[in-house]
Amino acid sequence: MFDIKSTAKFTPSPHPSIKFIVMALAVACAAPALAAGSFTSAQADQGHQLFNDHCAECHRPDLTGALGPALKGPDFAKRWGGRPVEDFYQFEHANMPANAPGSLPEDQMLAITAYILKQNGLTPGSTALNQTAAKDMKMPGGGG
Repeated sequence: MFDIKSTAKFTPSPHPSIKFIVMALAVACAAPALAAGSFTSAQADQGHQLFNDHCAECHRPDLTGALGPALKGPDFAKRWGGRPVEDFYQFEHANMPANAPGSLPEDQMLAITAYILKQNGLTPGSTALNQTAAKDMKMPGGGG
């Protein structure tokens, strides 16, 4: 006969990959959002044209860098990822374009910033990027 009291209890243990997936989802859900929607499609489209006119010569039309550094990808994320968007905007505004630093008006630099954000995976929304929003946003690619 089988004695239930003396039998070891079976405690099911989830497969290690299930544990990993659950933990990854928990971390992703707890991480701060990338402030999607803090620029508009129209603003990013305007920024694309302005980027081509003022920035692409040094940063290439695909943002991979030439005379100037890449504005997307791992090197860009390493330098700017997780920092406030305002830091990036202020750097751009003070130092770019290289042939005439600080010459572009605020609205044009914000549009270029919106385009760069879009090219780095952020999704446009219904509110245009401005300096106030840029203070609260983080550049994509950082650890949070």
